[in-house]
Amino acid sequence: MDRATELNAFKELNLSLIASAHGFALNGRKSTRHSILMERGSDKIIIARQGAHAIYCSVTDPNSSGTVIDFAQRIIEPGCSLGRVRQLLRPYLGASAQAELQQKYAGRYATELKPSVPDLLGVAARFAEWAPLTGHHDYLCTTRGIAAELLASPRLRNRVYHCPRRGAAAFPHWGHPLGGEPAERCLVGYEIKGPGVNLFSKGGQKGLWISAGHPDDRVLAFSESGLDALSYLALRGTGSIRIASISGKLNAAQPPLIRAAIERMEEGARIVAAFDNDPGGDELTATLAKIVAEGERSDVEFAEDRPQNRGADWNDSLREHHRLRRPTLASDCHFRHD
Repeated sequence: MDRATELNAFKELNLSLIASAHGFALNGRKSTRHSILMERGSDKIIIARQGAHAIYCSVTDPNSSGTVIDFAQRIIEPGCSLGRVRQLLRPYLGASAQAELQQKYAGRYATELKPSVPDLLGVAARFAEWAPLTGHHDYLCTTRGIAAELLASPRLRNRVYHCPRRGAAAFPHWGHPLGGEPAERCLVGYEIKGPGVNLFSKGGQKGLWISAGHPDDRVLAFSESGLDALSYLALRGTGSIRIASISGKLNAAQPPLIRAAIERMEEGARIVAAFDNDPGGDELTATLAKIVAEGERSDVEFAEDRPQNRGADWNDSLREHHRLRRPTLASDCHFRHD
């Protein structure tokens, strides 16, 4: 094997398996078929595929990223020569060597990794640094009126995350990667909401943020932002309501995700347009009504439930509710049917 062929063969190796041989272990909870998180103590790396080659980036060191060659020179033996890289990686070539390593490190590495795009690698790397909210969050609770008990509820478990950007919160969006198959689902981006911060992840694409589902859910509501979704749950209760955020205007990838979310609901479910009471919300409500009407679920019911005041969103309504100090009652929930 000549040198160029050998280097290319190195780049096609299972980088996750090599990382496991050097002390890293797979974090399955924060991994998908398109990007995986591996940890070694405080060191964290994200691994993805770009074409036939595996690539990585370090969560803790922004200067550490690239192919398996870079992994060898920055993590296995920092600063080593290309000749030394060949010595370090040759033991991983060959079917028998790989089979032995696969058995030795079973459960610590990813056996398969679907091709992704570079931007989603960056999205996954940033997201991997953040922890889910389990209670009080100063911006959401103090400024926006979201109860800490709601943030700690099973409905929102692992659905809202701490974001270090000025004390903001992040709402992860899941969907189909660019160029991905319809059955594939991965982290594609996230909303960021905080003091003076209202943006979507750089390099990401909008999918759906969605709360946890329960088998007895009878309502699936759609809002314009994660903050509106939390506010809606705060006012309407979490008992049988599953809610999703589209993060503003719909893109071409989101209607199929909406249809798939509707398909997962039980028979007789109510699909609710919980958008803002403004022209944009009017348009989204009409679009959602059309998606429901043209879908294959004749058993589901469409309803509109939007803030009472024109120009308001659901967080405006929640803060007005707190200002008036009215208790939230189940009987307060009134739907306008299409």
